[in-house]
Amino acid sequence: MENYYTNQSKNLEVRAQGNAQVVEYIPVEEIASKTQVEEFGFGELWRRLMQRKWLLLGIALTTFLAAIVLTMTSPNVYRATTTLQVTPEDGPALNLGEGTGAARSPMSEREFYQTQTELLRSERLTKNTLDKLGISSRFEADGSLKSRAYDWLASVKRDLTGDVVVDDKTHVMEENFKRSLSIYPVENSQIFKISYDHRDPKLAADVVNTLADSYKQMNFDLRNERVAHTKEILSDKLAAAKSELEASENKLVAYAKKQGIITLDGDRSSASGVMDGFNAALTEATGARIAAEAAFNRSKNVAGADRTLENPAIQALKEELARSQAEYRDKSRLFKPGFPEMQQLQGRISELRSEISKESASIDSTARGKLQAEFEAAKQREARLKAEVKKQEGVLIGQRDKSPEYNTLERKVEADRRNYDSLLTSLGEVRRAEDSGASNVAVVDVASVPSKPYSPNIPLNLAMGAAIGLLLGLLAAVLAEIMDDRIRSVEDMRRALGSIPLLGVVPYISGRKNKNVLALRGQVGSSFMLEAFRSLRENILMMKAPSHQGLALLMNVTSPAPSEGKTTTAVNLATVFAYTGKRVLLIDCDMRHPEAHNKLGLENRVGVSDFLLGEKDVSDLIQETTVQNLSAISAGSAVPNPTELLASDRFTELLSEVEGMFDHIILDGPPVMGLADALIISNRTGNTVFVSAYGQTGKRNLKDAIGRLHQAQCNIIGSVLTKMKSPEVSNKYYGYPNRYPRSSQTAMVATQ
Repeated sequence: MENYYTNQSKNLEVRAQGNAQVVEYIPVEEIASKTQVEEFGFGELWRRLMQRKWLLLGIALTTFLAAIVLTMTSPNVYRATTTLQVTPEDGPALNLGEGTGAARSPMSEREFYQTQTELLRSERLTKNTLDKLGISSRFEADGSLKSRAYDWLASVKRDLTGDVVVDDKTHVMEENFKRSLSIYPVENSQIFKISYDHRDPKLAADVVNTLADSYKQMNFDLRNERVAHTKEILSDKLAAAKSELEASENKLVAYAKKQGIITLDGDRSSASGVMDGFNAALTEATGARIAAEAAFNRSKNVAGADRTLENPAIQALKEELARSQAEYRDKSRLFKPGFPEMQQLQGRISELRSEISKESASIDSTARGKLQAEFEAAKQREARLKAEVKKQEGVLIGQRDKSPEYNTLERKVEADRRNYDSLLTSLGEVRRAEDSGASNVAVVDVASVPSKPYSPNIPLNLAMGAAIGLLLGLLAAVLAEIMDDRIRSVEDMRRALGSIPLLGVVPYISGRKNKNVLALRGQVGSSFMLEAFRSLRENILMMKAPSHQGLALLMNVTSPAPSEGKTTTAVNLATVFAYTGKRVLLIDCDMRHPEAHNKLGLENRVGVSDFLLGEKDVSDLIQETTVQNLSAISAGSAVPNPTELLASDRFTELLSEVEGMFDHIILDGPPVMGLADALIISNRTGNTVFVSAYGQTGKRNLKDAIGRLHQAQCNIIGSVLTKMKSPEVSNKYYGYPNRYPRSSQTAMVATQ
């Protein structure tokens, strides 16, 4: 078998007979590549969605109309809003835990505001508001859609869980009231916004204003209750702590008196005070002894002249010595040393030096003795103080050994005193809070009567209706596309066919032209159908199985199920084969539901069934049609057993006889699924053209039919996709002869 894809560049055979018509051949793969993208991308998705545009638009329009109806029929609801500032209370005394004696940690900011939100929704506040306004009866039944839906869901839940229905009118009123209440804190602030929705704008404003005032008063009352309760607890605990402190102090005093322990400044004993005095004196004596010892040691090592520098007598002698030496030097310039006056001066200088030495020695001896006496006195005082300190240490150690429980009692007194002081401080804070009349809730904005309805929001509702409608429509279209098993594109057809080539695509023509399969007559140069079947004809000639010398091209046209364009394809294909000047025979082998004779305008008095029954010869069956070179054999009389007749040798004889009479023989066979007729015919002919309808043939049916033909050893030369609803196929690729220049692939084809 020749392969179409390896021979598509082959020039067409020129067939001329009689009149000639110039046509142009367009390979089918060019059509497939233009009608869709190879990969499933946005373009392919858009195309498939547009095929379901009426479903999408219908759902979108229905949803939009429903939104309009609901919006226009919904009653006007007004929203009034008030603004509060809620400040967290300071004062840890108010958070004192009951019965524990210890303060719990303060609430975090998030916990505080969550608590306030729950207080605003509390039954106590709701009841106060309803009672102040006197509107309880208006909330006994709420006829809104939201409330009815809520009640219905609650009833369904009760039915599923088996809960008992409780007839509590007060609870119902409160729930109906709170359904329209909105409370939300403004993030990162101390602001609360309270809103209420109602059909009566004045009532909505009165509700939020009354609710705000009631909340402020309730918060103040709760605070006072909490303060009073805390004060009572602290007073009781303070009295108990005072009694315990007094008992501890009495025990400590009694024990000290019994043991003879005298304390100073309330926390130190007399022995400790004496010990501290001795230690201070000993420290001072030790310092004096060290200083005296240092001075005495220095007196041993330092020269006498250094110690007598500040003595007045020595200073006077040194000054006189200096004057005598200066006078001697002055007179030595005039007199010699042996001169009597010079000798007198020399004697005076020697005498002064001797006096200075004696005086220095006397002063040095006196000073050293004094320093030694001071040093000895300091040593003796230090030794006495050390002895006293040691003695006092023994007294103190003995005293502490005698009172081991004193410190324990003292610590107990100190702990009781701290507890008492803490409770006293907390009680003072609570009393200050009790005296303060300030509230931590302030009304920032009072709600005014709203002048415009809050809902329904017509623009928003319509926009949401349109958006939701489009979304639902798109979802429905996508689901329909996913669940649709039909052939919706050329690529779907190719994937379902597998290795079987696609021979041609036949466009869908709306209106009456779609029913008139011979409408191409008289429109030879421009008909979409004609160009499609011309291309199909040439592809079949390339894909047919090798024939015996001198025998006709014999092929069967079948489809998976009825009404897929099988007969229309067979008749039009036979017609375009006849246009080439070849002798063509069309045989209607669908004896269960014959249609070919109606397409050709012939009678069905005798036909294939009559020959198979042995009642007629081949020459009696052949009828000439209005198309030149085209003959036909109708299905013939109705028979109850067409499968047995087709399986007989008479059917093989029929094919053998007509093969020698015609150049092309096309059989309009029955559908494959559910019947064995098509399998027998396809097995006998050797060439099968498989027809599927766009948007009608299921992919599973198509694969099953191909599987049955393969099991019957049938040679499927290719497939045809009919009823293709694609503007590109219809308008662009089969309307080209009047617009495009003739290409190199131009053939002369004989026509009627």
